[in-house]
Amino acid sequence: MRLVIGPRPNPQTVVGEIIQSLESAAGFLGNARIAVETADDTMSPELLAAISDAMRRFPTLGLASIGPRPHAQPARGDDPKVVRRTVRSGQEVTHQGDLVVLGDVHVGGRLVATGDVIVVGALRGFAWAGAEGNEGAIIYAQQLQPTQVRIAGAIAQGAPTEPGGAEYAHLEDGKIVVEPWAAKSGRRSPARQTT
Repeated sequence: MRLVIGPRPNPQTVVGEIIQSLESAAGFLGNARIAVETADDTMSPELLAAISDAMRRFPTLGLASIGPRPHAQPARGDDPKVVRRTVRSGQEVTHQGDLVVLGDVHVGGRLVATGDVIVVGALRGFAWAGAEGNEGAIIYAQQLQPTQVRIAGAIAQGAPTEPGGAEYAHLEDGKIVVEPWAAKSGRRSPARQTT
């Protein structure tokens, strides 16, 4: 995972935002390696020390790197978009790239992304990953109970299920398949096909 810090950052603000982001996604991240980059070439010793201290709060996460972003350039449209709120009925969030929602998506809420859709919460609305044809895109949610999901050109209606653990939807032989997130990390569990 990559965390990009804006230009001329305030160390206290940055550390608070890093801690908040990592705490809200800790269950999803597992043992991920985190790269912390600045959007420009400024990385003060104070900021470096503050980030290192903040990362020590998350012993399961590895720190891949800290430093200026390669060829420091402003954030592009395909960088992940993080929405830190619940998406309610009638609201739509779209993004060119990966879309992360730190909250629930209610029935009637819509998510559309050209990359992956990740919901750190319950997905009960509509989600479309790979909206421009990316068949390798996935839809992940801690509670996957959508009204409808789309991946690239495939469409599936949500099936009423009891909340279980985290699950993800992906394409397999042109059909949308839902599997427990644990299966993605190598522990196989039975998959369910959506209709």
